[in-house]
Amino acid sequence: MNGSRLLPLVLLCLSFSAQALNLPVGVIDLREKDFNKNEVPLDGIWEFYWQQLLTPDSAFERSELVPFPSVWSGIPDRDLPNKGFATYRVKVLLPLNDHSYTLHVEDMFSSFGLFWNGQQILANGKVATTREQYQPQWKPDFIELRNVRDTNELVLQIANFDHRKGGSSQSLTIGESSMMKAKLFSLWTYDLLLTGSLLIGGLFLLGLYFFGHHDKAIFYFALFCIVYSYRGIGAGFYELHHLIDWSWYLLSRLEYITLFVSVFLFSRFVYSLYPEVIKKEIFTVLNVICIGFAVMAIFTPASVFTFLMTPFLMVTAAYIGVAFYIYILAYRKKLIGSQYALGSTAVVLAILMYDMLIYFNFLERVESVNFWGKELFLFSQSLILSYRFAYTLKSEKHKAEKASQAKSEFLSTISHEIRTPLNAVVGLSHLLLTENPRDDQRDNLLSLKYSAEHLTALINDILDFNKLESGSVEFEEMSVNLRELGERIVNIYSPKAEENYLHLEFVCDDRINSSLLLDATRLSQILNNLIDNAIKFTREGSVVLRMIMVKQNNTSQKIRFEVSDTGIGIPSDKQAVIFERFTQASSSTTREFGGTGLGLSIIKKLLELQGSQIKLSSYPGEGSTFYFTLKFTIDDSRKLPADDEVVMDEAQLQGRKVLLVEDNKINVVVASKFLTKWGIAVDHAENGEEGVEKASSTSYDLILMDLQMPVMDGYEASRLIREKDTSIPIIALTASALFRVQEGIFDAGMNDFVLKPFDPQELKRKLSKFLPEPAD
Repeated sequence: MNGSRLLPLVLLCLSFSAQALNLPVGVIDLREKDFNKNEVPLDGIWEFYWQQLLTPDSAFERSELVPFPSVWSGIPDRDLPNKGFATYRVKVLLPLNDHSYTLHVEDMFSSFGLFWNGQQILANGKVATTREQYQPQWKPDFIELRNVRDTNELVLQIANFDHRKGGSSQSLTIGESSMMKAKLFSLWTYDLLLTGSLLIGGLFLLGLYFFGHHDKAIFYFALFCIVYSYRGIGAGFYELHHLIDWSWYLLSRLEYITLFVSVFLFSRFVYSLYPEVIKKEIFTVLNVICIGFAVMAIFTPASVFTFLMTPFLMVTAAYIGVAFYIYILAYRKKLIGSQYALGSTAVVLAILMYDMLIYFNFLERVESVNFWGKELFLFSQSLILSYRFAYTLKSEKHKAEKASQAKSEFLSTISHEIRTPLNAVVGLSHLLLTENPRDDQRDNLLSLKYSAEHLTALINDILDFNKLESGSVEFEEMSVNLRELGERIVNIYSPKAEENYLHLEFVCDDRINSSLLLDATRLSQILNNLIDNAIKFTREGSVVLRMIMVKQNNTSQKIRFEVSDTGIGIPSDKQAVIFERFTQASSSTTREFGGTGLGLSIIKKLLELQGSQIKLSSYPGEGSTFYFTLKFTIDDSRKLPADDEVVMDEAQLQGRKVLLVEDNKINVVVASKFLTKWGIAVDHAENGEEGVEKASSTSYDLILMDLQMPVMDGYEASRLIREKDTSIPIIALTASALFRVQEGIFDAGMNDFVLKPFDPQELKRKLSKFLPEPAD
């Protein structure tokens, strides 16, 4: 019997038993429950009002009793349709003590409104009695309950005119607030980590295919990872629905389309691994069915494509069976990686069985199981590709050499592909944090912003290390005030130090000249890495940045830089190896504190290129001091760096007109929101060709130009604009900080650039620099 029908029958039997024993129905008694360890589902027998939308102050008449949760078509002895509207009501008895309670509301697949003790606490979409007036939405949530009594009234309105499931198929659960906040954090963490793993892994493999080994199996598995990564935040807890206010009709289609296309791509991956062991026609039939489902999800209404899930699971089971058969044949023929492929099939079957049991309500979704199951699946499939790739490297040495030569180009491409979505994540995080979020939302947004910035720093480290390895790093000198540079760096890390209850101090020798010629970007990178490490490895005490003048003459000064902490220290036998790439003091350091092990290696190489060395004095349990010396020329011209320029008042930016040339829609939304917030009128062009046309026909104060676009890139567009207008400022938007990219920017006639993911203040600073002063 279907699990969704079995559960209501059991609950109905319990309701009859309750009535026989004179126990109340429509009441859930939780006064004896322990809320400290587990959340409690509000499952039971609820009052039910079909085709009525009632509020707490309505007259509740003609009540029925139904099991909750249950979809309408599954209610026993009632032949209800899935489309319609209804109201549920239940009394919840809670212990009045020091507990604060939070309600976890799962998705209802449509629209619903929730009332607690007469007050509406959640509105998901718009509940109405007609299809024209109602608006569906999928957004599970955690709601902290404010007015809790010993006897509480819970009223739930549901309207559905689209989805095949009308009613509630998921439990409402209640728990102690701190525990529920921890669950919310874990839900976001697991889903974002899974999405990041799939997306980054897919982009990496895609780059590996285009710039390394042209194996179709790698190509299809890369596309599978990229497409399936959407489901990490576009299904389950639906984090994407919280971040982006897109239409339910679009998001529901995306959820189904990505599932159908993912399975199709995975089947292409399986066939590409061992095409010689099975007839292509078998996969062709299954693939046509799968693509047919995807097409239906694109063109048919939700009332049609939401019925595809059950037959699609059957098709997926057929896919897995065929894959298992292929792997057995490949193993018998001792083909490359077949032993790993055969073992990975067990993982796939286990995940499929787990998802089916959840879908048919026989199991509740456990986030840790879901996360680690899919990570194990990703690892097992990657293991096949790794073994296959390693085998190919040994047998085809010349291909490996070509892949090595393409490394720099690949990293540049992957930088653009990763930084572009990161720009949206960082930008949206900034925006949402400025819109007065609730405390629980603010914590989540800060976590999201920190994760995106951490990923950005990781990407920068990898790219910098590659440039250092290839010897392509160049140093650019400008006049810098070291005291102001140090103060800026300390100000950046002060919040992080305060968060860890550390005292962060900056000490600067008064004898240091106020204007020295140096590469501020590279020096900041060195000091940032050292201070970040110091804070990371210090549990209590202080971190100090010192700048000391050790030698000078009429033209130069030699400065000693020190970063000291009272942290865990480094054993003497590990002090030499920590400067090697991907190395930390111990394996437990990586597990406890994180990091790639590239930071100190990058510092070492940057200093060696400037004729200096990083040195260390450290004692376990007492702390560490990293120090180095650099010699700088005194700048008599007193030329100030661009960053010291005064930023315009937002009032002075109002009324300016800017052309944004950008092909990524999310980045357009993020940039436009910031510009509009500052009072700037924004016009948009989707590619360089359209940008040239608009710049020729319309007067703008400034142009923001993306570099990598279809039809015409930003370099060519800027050259054409410069042929007609030499005065309009053009600022490039780029995901790459490579020196050759910067050279190309200025060669094309652009005035400056902003790196993605961009800092709003940095963008504002560049606008202030190049926008003309407003007329009086």
